[in-house]
Amino acid sequence: MDLNARWEKILHDIWSNKQRSLLVIFTIAIGIAAIGMINNTVRMLKRDLFGQFSERNPASIIIYAAPFPESLADGVSGLREVELAEVQRSSEAYAAGENGAWMRMNLRTVPDYNAVQINSTLLEQGSAQPELRGILLERSAASALDLDMGDTLTVSLDQEKVSHLVVNGIVHDMTIQPYSISEEINAFVSMPTLEWMGEVPYYNQLKLVVADGKKDRAHVLDVAAQARDRVIEPAGYQVSAMQIPGSDGEPGEFWARKQIDGVLLVLQLMSLLAILLSGGLVVNTISAVLVQQVKQIGVMRSVGAVRGQIVQMYLVYVLVLSVAGTLLALPLGLLGAWGLTHVAAGFLNFNVSQVDLPPSILLLQLGLGILMPVGVAMFPILSGTRISVYDAIYEYGLGGGEQRSRLESMLLRLRHLSPPMLLSLRNTFRNKPRLAFTLVTLVISGAMFSAVFSSYTTLKQQIRELGRYVAFDVSISIPGGANRRTVEREALRLPGIEIAEGWGTTNGFILNADGSESDRVEIVGLPQDAQTVQPNMVAGRWLQPEDRGLVVVNEDLLIRQPGLQVGDSIVLKVADTKASYQIAGVASRHMTSARVYMTLPEYSRLTGRYNQVDVVRVQATPGAFNSPIQQEQLGQQLEKRFDDAQLSQSSSKTRSDILSSFAQAFNILLVVLLMVAVILAIIGGLGLTGAMGMSVLERTREIGVLRAVGASHRSVRQVVVFEGLTVAWLSWLISALVSYPVGWALAGALIYTALGTQAVFRYSLPGLLVWLAVVTIIGVLSSLAPARDAARLTVREVLNYA
Repeated sequence: MDLNARWEKILHDIWSNKQRSLLVIFTIAIGIAAIGMINNTVRMLKRDLFGQFSERNPASIIIYAAPFPESLADGVSGLREVELAEVQRSSEAYAAGENGAWMRMNLRTVPDYNAVQINSTLLEQGSAQPELRGILLERSAASALDLDMGDTLTVSLDQEKVSHLVVNGIVHDMTIQPYSISEEINAFVSMPTLEWMGEVPYYNQLKLVVADGKKDRAHVLDVAAQARDRVIEPAGYQVSAMQIPGSDGEPGEFWARKQIDGVLLVLQLMSLLAILLSGGLVVNTISAVLVQQVKQIGVMRSVGAVRGQIVQMYLVYVLVLSVAGTLLALPLGLLGAWGLTHVAAGFLNFNVSQVDLPPSILLLQLGLGILMPVGVAMFPILSGTRISVYDAIYEYGLGGGEQRSRLESMLLRLRHLSPPMLLSLRNTFRNKPRLAFTLVTLVISGAMFSAVFSSYTTLKQQIRELGRYVAFDVSISIPGGANRRTVEREALRLPGIEIAEGWGTTNGFILNADGSESDRVEIVGLPQDAQTVQPNMVAGRWLQPEDRGLVVVNEDLLIRQPGLQVGDSIVLKVADTKASYQIAGVASRHMTSARVYMTLPEYSRLTGRYNQVDVVRVQATPGAFNSPIQQEQLGQQLEKRFDDAQLSQSSSKTRSDILSSFAQAFNILLVVLLMVAVILAIIGGLGLTGAMGMSVLERTREIGVLRAVGASHRSVRQVVVFEGLTVAWLSWLISALVSYPVGWALAGALIYTALGTQAVFRYSLPGLLVWLAVVTIIGVLSSLAPARDAARLTVREVLNYA
């Protein structure tokens, strides 16, 4: 066969059937673009998110102490094990929002903003050093408040005396949660401004960066203990807590590292699926091309073309389309990576430095985009070119000479079905390899689609599980503590409150066997028969009123203190008091802090504060929770009541706000899951579209017979559309069977990666029903174009084909 003639045929095949050529090109482009988008997004997240966080020189540990002067940092910096030490003051404050409502604010102060080296910020507008009566706003807070340079912000330290501060600058701080997640305004003022607001000048936090072993948690804690024992406490300043910032107390880790790892897991899984599904789509699409050209293959064989030449020609045909699809995929993948990374940047508050296509990902896309289609097309090409000259010319398709199967014989016995419906069922099962490829694509898409919904439901259930530990409507802290009966009696005087519980809370440490100390542990003293906590015990039992020397710890503590289990003894240290306790049980993950529960009498003995509590939790209706609006109103009443009684000037916290902050931390993960579901639905639709086009080509003679005996356009369209729906519904049925184990595996991996705990799996039946609706729409839409083509066939065209 002449080489020029083969080239002319390839170009003619591509140009004469633009719809089919575009389907192949888009099939390849979408799969390769998804691979490029996912892998490039993963790369840019690691480069920009984690890279920029590291550039801010995050603190290895933060030491909380009684008010101390700036000079204390000089003494700690002199330790050989300490690379840097800087002082900071953190004050609880409130900012007036647009509607006048108070918003929680973390107001920080350092001696010289131009000299900050630990947890440094990046100046975006204005001055890095706030002036007297000036303030710097973190950029996410400035956006939430809708403030710009020169605007005035009303700030209060007690919600009574207000100060009007001018915005001197807007900074970017990656070491803290942005406002969109924490719902807390982060701002910075100078010490003279804080004095002008009525505060005494002092610092209460010491940030350290260790010289060596920056990722070694035990070493970091040991260095902090040395700083406390050798410098801070000998100087007369009591240390109240030592806390390692970051993900689960791992030094130098980004604060949402676990959640980001969950996102990366989903993206990498999606990349693998995109490769598999793209390969299946190419097989189906190339098979469709060969089905249409069976007679041409026979003609070429009859004029002397050998099989090897025909195979080479169709491989070149696939190669041309692969190159076109890959070239289209490169900008699409880059655009998708840009969009997905910017979504993540907006949520996690980091900057996208540049959107580029590195050689490694370029080579990955080129290799998969060109070599994979050619490789997977070998099977249908070798199968299609194996046909004899006689069969190619005198039969009407690759499946034309197939013997009737047992399944087709069974279908023919279904007499109650209409002829078009029966024909659709026969066509569906006639070409089983193609049906298998199409079903695999749709089943994988459907199983993952349902699994995404189940993962979302499981994640929501996990957040609801966290609500067990905030089983109240409103809580309010009591700085310095107060008598338990006094605060409970005062809370119960508010109309509508049925439950009021005073809890003791303090910070302490666990003394390890080698004498080293853990980082900060929250120690909680519970009243007898506490009703505002509904623990989920993963091991052991909950506290009993008569317990002595027993405690319950949460899974958060076990993550930071691995090896502890029920029955073990731990030594707790609060100030200068040490006491040994036995672990009676382990409560599920809290997602707040490492926590140790004990009875209030045990708490009083450990802290030396008899019957003193630090927080009161209230609930209006036992066994039920008020609406968010009602909780907000109740919180305002509680604040006023305790302020009037001179018990507390703190702001209240509602259950709905706390659970909302938990949910916000996982929004990026949910967005990615939703995008995965949409992409899978698109890939599944493309697969079915190609399969239906093949079916119409294979059944051209049958369609001609229908037209010859008087079948209407509508009847012919019904045959094709019902065949598409049959494949779609069959795939849904199989997806329903496999979606539970797939959802269980995906949700379990996500929850364990993001939370470090086992998932309480919740299967999403609505997700399965949504996929039924989606796959039905896909079945109809994928069949419309082939059905239209089938209805347009004339008897003359059929005779020419046959």
